[in-house]
Amino acid sequence: MRAIKNLFLVVTVLVAISCKKDSSTTSNSNFPYYFTATIKGAAVKYEANDLNTRFSCGYSQDESSLWPDDFDIYQGTLISDDQDPTKNAIVVQVLKYFNHEPSSAEKSAMIKLGNYPYGYGNVSSSTVDGADIEYVDANGVAWLSQFGSQTGSTFTITELVDNPDHTSGKIFTATFNCRLYDGNGASIQVANGKIRGKVLPP
Repeated sequence: MRAIKNLFLVVTVLVAISCKKDSSTTSNSNFPYYFTATIKGAAVKYEANDLNTRFSCGYSQDESSLWPDDFDIYQGTLISDDQDPTKNAIVVQVLKYFNHEPSSAEKSAMIKLGNYPYGYGNVSSSTVDGADIEYVDANGVAWLSQFGSQTGSTFTITELVDNPDHTSGKIFTATFNCRLYDGNGASIQVANGKIRGKVLPP
């Protein structure tokens, strides 16, 4: 089993942007980058832009590898709180196993429209390709999709467009419902999750 990475050590490019929190959850936002969901029955909403908001959005890239034959590659987006980087953050990624060091084109091809199962990294051919969600709540507790069963969970990339400001290669939107786990036996339900963020290098 791969060692779960520290959420804030993900190889990530961030642009100084940020977030506004709101007590209501909506599926849309007037901000270019956002995360909304109902978590443990409560509304969570982060909103970000590249100008004057509290949260930052950047594309995330992560890798667990046993060079030269086994590579777990992650591509996705990160929204995190600039005022306190130990709390209020989410990484939404796609995981794919390669039996060779993948090219940039192969990594970019990981992100496409459609439905995904949930993934599980093992840095070997037994890696399960699919979505990976890592969330840090307002108390600084990390919750991961890979720590438990995702039976009945869903994940869909619904939008994939070029980023006109070139701070990332693309912008994507994903919707999801899942259960996240803290690794110590506790779990939380994420319902009506939606994230729009930067993905892939420019």
